[in-house]
Amino acid sequence: MKSLCVLLLDAILLASFVEDSETAGRHAAWSKRLKNVLETHRFKTEGGSWTPDPSDLLGEYEVEPPVRDTNAYFMTDNNTVVTVQVGTTAALRCQVFDVAEHETVSWIRRRDHHLITVGANTYSNDERFQVTYSEKTQDWTLHVRYAQPHDAGVYECQLSAHPPIGVITTLNVIEAVAEIGGGPERYVQIGSSVQLTCTIKHFTEPPTYVFWYHAEHMINYDSNKRITVVNRLGESELRISQVTKADSGNYTCQPANARPAFVSLHIITGETPAAMQRASATEVQYRLSITLLSSLLALVAL
Repeated sequence: MKSLCVLLLDAILLASFVEDSETAGRHAAWSKRLKNVLETHRFKTEGGSWTPDPSDLLGEYEVEPPVRDTNAYFMTDNNTVVTVQVGTTAALRCQVFDVAEHETVSWIRRRDHHLITVGANTYSNDERFQVTYSEKTQDWTLHVRYAQPHDAGVYECQLSAHPPIGVITTLNVIEAVAEIGGGPERYVQIGSSVQLTCTIKHFTEPPTYVFWYHAEHMINYDSNKRITVVNRLGESELRISQVTKADSGNYTCQPANARPAFVSLHIITGETPAAMQRASATEVQYRLSITLLSSLLALVAL
């Protein structure tokens, strides 16, 4: 056995000298590998039988990818992103053609591998999830009603081929917020008019309504003719003419599916109120402190 192996090794080495330089290099590497295998075989067979590692004989090799037994194909792009705001409905599309009768389309939440739908059936206890199928467009759309921040994440539309194939959709859920210009405190002279402007930010859909409240009372449709509400895209204005002491208090701008905003309205009669005087005094003290601190730092630098 040993003599046969030596002869085989010599033959490989001899053949390497009559080939071109590139082939010679490969033969030399194979000869070295074969020599190592034979040496390993010689030592390991002393203690019993031994099965060589295929990688020692064949070297590095690639596993061929499995062949999928399906004619189906996706028209929806992979790694799509859908962004909706809190409280609205998210629609995650999955368009796949030529689905065989024995194949099904499923939606899976990747965060916890939760199976949401299989075909037209929903397997989630969360009733906000629903799937609709359009035979015309071959579209399996997953709807998430009243979307919340915890619904954000990665979802997979998967076809039950062998092995399974699918596309990924990332859902982002953002919160729209309202903001009333002019700060949280507004001061108005009695008998004058005031306009409060509420701007809605970070919305993906215009709010279906914007309600204004004075304390706990909604005033959009108030019988008081001095109060009017004007709504525009992403903005709402509350106008009060000839304000009285009864108009003072807290006002709330509450858009649909958005965080509300608040403002406190103060009605001034005569002189500047003590609250505004204290605010002015505080601002003066702040500016004085900054000036003194700057002077002190300049002296330390010297």
